[in-house]
Amino acid sequence: MHIRSLWFVSAAACAIAGTSVSVSAQEIGSTAGGVLGDDSEYRHQPVPFGPFNIEVGAEAQLEYDDNIFAEPTATESDVIARFRPYAGIEHRTGALRTTLSTKFDLRRYFDFTSENATGASALLTSSYSPQAGEAFTLTALADRAIEDRGDPEAREIEGIGPRIYRILGGSAGYTRQGSRFLVEAVGDYRNVDALAIIDAQRDYETYSGRVTVGYRSGGPFYLTGTGYYTRRNFRLREPITNIDRDTSTVGALAGIRFDDGGLIEGRVGAGIFKLSTDDPLRDGRTGFSLQGQLAYRPTQRTAVRLNLFNGDVASFRSGGSTRTETNIGLFVEQEIRHNFLGSAGVEFERYNFSGSNSPTQQRWRATTGLEYLINRRLSVFGRVSYSDRSSDGPLEGYSRFRAGAGVRVRL
Repeated sequence: MHIRSLWFVSAAACAIAGTSVSVSAQEIGSTAGGVLGDDSEYRHQPVPFGPFNIEVGAEAQLEYDDNIFAEPTATESDVIARFRPYAGIEHRTGALRTTLSTKFDLRRYFDFTSENATGASALLTSSYSPQAGEAFTLTALADRAIEDRGDPEAREIEGIGPRIYRILGGSAGYTRQGSRFLVEAVGDYRNVDALAIIDAQRDYETYSGRVTVGYRSGGPFYLTGTGYYTRRNFRLREPITNIDRDTSTVGALAGIRFDDGGLIEGRVGAGIFKLSTDDPLRDGRTGFSLQGQLAYRPTQRTAVRLNLFNGDVASFRSGGSTRTETNIGLFVEQEIRHNFLGSAGVEFERYNFSGSNSPTQQRWRATTGLEYLINRRLSVFGRVSYSDRSSDGPLEGYSRFRAGAGVRVRL
């Protein structure tokens, strides 16, 4: 299961990594949120209200999609109106910081109204820092996520709309970061429920834990070692073969974690994972594990981001319950002028499915966008993307062009 809205993926990644999502307009969208300057005329700030900081805003957009069902032939195009309001509130008292962020995603199609969908998300995060470099974190998440038609295992039936998932979860973490040593432990839970009755076999829950230790010999980074465990329990057996689809994954990574605020920020690690299956008739497997998010900032006005992932994720193809997924993304953000922002990126994705047929999919996607800040509360933007997928499976390849323009309001 892969929800391209990234609400599920990003929230799970944040919880596993022991980080929280800040209350910020950048959650809804900014063409280059990582390089916004300090110009007071355009820099948006939360509104103080007693002991709280509040942010409220929205994004409205019209988008043209030349292949709304991600079909290889006989494609259909449409114009989609999207409205995404959000609100966030933050409270600080001493060492305790609590934030609540909510957002909605309303999609309305001009012609193919069966594709209309509404998504929503709420994230509550509480962080207690008794001293510098130490933090206890708790999160709670509720998502109503919309599946993108171009995802690897997206619904192919037209006329009944995309799948909608309800995702509930939470995490608990502890971090201690000193001048020489780093210790981090995170536990995470997710319950994924495909709301349509015909998708009941996609319901599952995950339990995961991660422990990282690091050592700094000198310089702006730690050498790290990470061990992790993930347990997937599917509500139903595989519908055709009746096999038990439950799995467990253990893995180990060696890597580097950079300090915040330097020329390079983020973390990256590589190692191995081992997948074990509950059903004795199914084979487990061992594979290469890679996880990383790095940002390179040669100047205050430029940011280069690299996202890396290779590992096993949940799958619903007949005969298996997981697939090995590879994601590589390179993005450049640029403050062209103090009120004019630009970004460009390219992503490569590869999906190797388990099971007897073992098909492989590959997808490339290129995106670019511009945003003009009229003032600190209002901006206009435009973006263009093109994606192309090839596959060993029949009728699974497609190409897709999207272009949109809209306005962002930050109150």
